[in-house]
Amino acid sequence: MRGNNRFVAGVKRGVCALLCTALVIVSMMYTDKASITAHADGFVSLSASISGSNVIIKATTSSVPASSDGLYHLYAQNVYDTGVTGTQVATAAAGTSATFTVALNNNTANSMLYKKFVVATSQGGVMTQVSNAAYITNPEAIATHTVARVQAGKKGIIPESTMIHSGDIVTLGIDQCSYNLLMSQLLNKSGAQITYNYNGKTYSFNAGTVQAYDWLISMFKQNGISCTMVLLNDWHADLTSINPLSRSAGHSYYAYNAADQAGVELLAAIGSFLASRYSNQGLGQIDNFVIGNEINARYLWNYMSNVDATTFAVQNANAFRVFYNAIKSQNANANVYTCIDQMWAKTNEPNKYYAGKDYLDLFNSYISSEGNINWSLAVHPYDVPLTNSYAWANSSKYVTHDISSPYVAMENIEVVTDYMCTQGLRAPNGEVRSIICSEVGYSSHAGEAIQAAAITYAYEIAMNNQHIDAFIYNKQMDASAELAQGLALGLVTQGGAHKQAYTYYQNLDGANAQQYINAAAATIGVTDLNSIIVKR
Repeated sequence: MRGNNRFVAGVKRGVCALLCTALVIVSMMYTDKASITAHADGFVSLSASISGSNVIIKATTSSVPASSDGLYHLYAQNVYDTGVTGTQVATAAAGTSATFTVALNNNTANSMLYKKFVVATSQGGVMTQVSNAAYITNPEAIATHTVARVQAGKKGIIPESTMIHSGDIVTLGIDQCSYNLLMSQLLNKSGAQITYNYNGKTYSFNAGTVQAYDWLISMFKQNGISCTMVLLNDWHADLTSINPLSRSAGHSYYAYNAADQAGVELLAAIGSFLASRYSNQGLGQIDNFVIGNEINARYLWNYMSNVDATTFAVQNANAFRVFYNAIKSQNANANVYTCIDQMWAKTNEPNKYYAGKDYLDLFNSYISSEGNINWSLAVHPYDVPLTNSYAWANSSKYVTHDISSPYVAMENIEVVTDYMCTQGLRAPNGEVRSIICSEVGYSSHAGEAIQAAAITYAYEIAMNNQHIDAFIYNKQMDASAELAQGLALGLVTQGGAHKQAYTYYQNLDGANAQQYINAAAATIGVTDLNSIIVKR
């Protein structure tokens, strides 16, 4: 994710002047590998859901497990607990079915919203787990800040922070904007603070940062733009939000911490605060939350020590679920996304990165085993290499139109959407999950006409794929750090001059769109752009 957080410094001129700017642990301590595989016959299948002010936990089995006292013992566990630990909260007669009712205690120190439940039986004097772990799967049932999503088209952009006051995104006809929120800024304890009471504790968030985002998100809402907020866990003084397996300075962003109680409570408070504050209560609204950046790129964008893929997936899935429950329990209509990059079926550096599909499979399997939820997917389908601007002509060495494609670009994005259509990847209601292309860009170094044609081609692919909900272009203006790498991704130069791509993108959803589509086709060398677009 290429940063746009210079915005805070820029907005404070008009909003406020308050903003200021390892540990080695055996990874098996943090892994619940048993939960990622199917349970053997005789195990109890457990589910949990909110009903009114209670949690209803249902147990079913075709073969009643052994029990010396004839009882099922229900335990409420913390996110990071494994085995038979936690607090016993109910019992029921052991049988092929049983129902437990436990008070939810929402927004109290005894809240069950972030607990998982397991059933154990007494066998030879030892409490033995006989069920899967089950989380609450409908946190939206208690949402009090639910707001209708902004009805917007797919055309999006990552705005340039120094241009945010210019009105340029309105001129471009942008429907969706994605923006970063850094934990180092939100949790900065210098200067004035905004307090937030949640689950019996008081949390504080930096007032300068919050007020800057109040203005930004309100501006999006006022202009009918749907907001996607990317929550990035960068290095900062208080390490509570950073996973214990990730606490080594010097990396871009870090895995979130749901491995101890302080981490779980902080993530829950952050998610609840943001989802409630930005739910059209006069401060705009966030429709989409992306939890982290390019999660499968472990070393570069979601740092954790060199752990096995299952441990990595479990740690990230646990943190994701905390955020999910926090956000959906405030705004039922908000979408919550996990994020992968363009490495799909393989990785060139397995000691640093996991293939996106492999991570997705582990993430989905683990989430499903403990109670399937309506998670969504954000993908970054850049060309290979990143400097390639001929979006329609990636090398077949990297990009193919089948499930084993090493990479996914816009040229073959149907590989991802087709895979997400398979039964095992669908949402609990059977529908295909929301999928957004939340970051994709093309350099003008090969020529402005090539960049303009690439954007047109990619945008038309998104428009012709019913499963893609957003095409968010990166970026509005060239960035110095990227120019040094041969990447001039902006629609405008650093001097503010409009590139050819600017005009194309501005018009692609307007009355003159076909004129620009035809011009792009001519640049590509085809008479009809539809002839090289895979539709879904």
